Amino acid sequence: MNMKRNLFGLLAVAGLAFAAGRLHVLSGGESVAWAQAEQELTEEMEAYVKAGMPGEHHRHLDVMIGEWDAVFKIWMAPDSEPMVSRGTVNREWVLDGRYVRETVEAVSDWGTFSGIGYIGYNNFDGQFEVAWMDSMSTGIYTESGTFDPDKKVLATRGAHRDPASGRIINSWGEMDLSDTDSHTYLGYINDPDGRSFKHFQGTTTRKK
Repeated sequence: MNMKRNLFGLLAVAGLAFAAGRLHVLSGGESVAWAQAEQELTEEMEAYVKAGMPGEHHRHLDVMIGEWDAVFKIWMAPDSEPMVSRGTVNREWVLDGRYVRETVEAVSDWGTFSGIGYIGYNNFDGQFEVAWMDSMSTGIYTESGTFDPDKKVLATRGAHRDPASGRIINSWGEMDLSDTDSHTYLGYINDPDGRSFKHFQGTTTRKK
């Protein structure tokens, strides 16, 4: 319903512009110049409407929707033992099907953990985008990437600053969405010596 209201609102603006143009012509204005401006306005409005509507790429994320049990593992160094936490994940469409909102609640031996993430497809730039916030950071972590429709894998890349060293850490990961009831995300980073290692693994299983 909101999507329709947004579309109708844009069309209404275009309609008002057209009416104003007609009045301008009738009052002796430059009809040719206004017709050209009116055409440019219409094309611009159509481009904005098209770019702002969810489409086929968003449908790849439908399989993520639902309530999930989750196990998270974090490795701080290549040869370290992982920190393990368990919790729940809820994913739902928001803003009229434009973004998937993910909320996470987890518990481990180190305490509780909460997080909120958003995943969507940017029609402007032709890429998937991820934004993540949690109770252990004051920064917003972002990644962008592509989806392989044959393998059903979402691959993303990003970068963030390491609080301990201050250095910028490049990261990359893949989320396997090939199974409708179980998803695994594997995340990788480089250590200070440039060695790549698995930093994060999150497995979600759909609640029955």
